Amino acid sequence: MRLSDSVSAKPKEKVAILIAGSFEQHGPHLPLSTDTIIAEAVAWKMAEKTGAAVGPTFPVGVSPEHMGFPGTITLTEETFRRAVSEAVASLRTHGFKEVIVVNGHGGNIKALAGTGAKTVNLTSLLKPYDHAGEVETSLIMHLRPELVKPGEIRKHEFKWPGKGGWKDTRDYSASGVLGDPTAATPEKGRAYFERLVSAALDQL
Repeated sequence: MRLSDSVSAKPKEKVAILIAGSFEQHGPHLPLSTDTIIAEAVAWKMAEKTGAAVGPTFPVGVSPEHMGFPGTITLTEETFRRAVSEAVASLRTHGFKEVIVVNGHGGNIKALAGTGAKTVNLTSLLKPYDHAGEVETSLIMHLRPELVKPGEIRKHEFKWPGKGGWKDTRDYSASGVLGDPTAATPEKGRAYFERLVSAALDQL
C-alpha cells in the first residue's frame, strides 16, 4: 500500500518503508537514478510480501565521491540525515511503530545510522556488488531495460577502492564504472533481484 493512498489507512502492524537512493553517475550506459530504481523495486516487493506501507523516496543521497562526473547531485550527510530523521519522526507521530529505510546507495549508510529507522542496506546484502558493473547493469536490464544504453556497454579499466575509503571515483575509474557490465544479462538481473528481496526480508 502507498501511504499517499489514504491518510486513514492502517497497514498491518503499522510498519512503514521509506526508500533512499542516489542521483549519481553510473557510467555511460546506466541512468543516474540506478540506485533509486533498485531500492524502490525491492521496497515495493517487500511491502507486497509483508503488508507494510510504502512512503516516499529520497532520490538524492550522499554522493560526493561521484561529483567529478556531470549530472551527479549530492547532499551533505547532515542534510540527508536530517531530512530522513524528520520523515521518520513524522511517521512515528502518526502511530507507525516501525520505520524501515531500504537503502540502495553505500554512501548513505553512515548518515542513515542516526535517523531512528531500521536500515536495510542493499549493497551489503548481495556480494560481490559493483558500480555499474555486472550486478547493477543486470538489475537495470531486468527492472528498467528501456533505460539501459546497450551501445555504451563495454569493458572498462578500473581498480577497487582500498580499505582507506572511497573518496573520488576518478581515482579508480576514468569512466565511473567499477565492474564488468559486458557480463550482464536480464536473466542474471532477475536472479539478483530475487536474492536481494529475499535477503532484505531476512533483515526484518
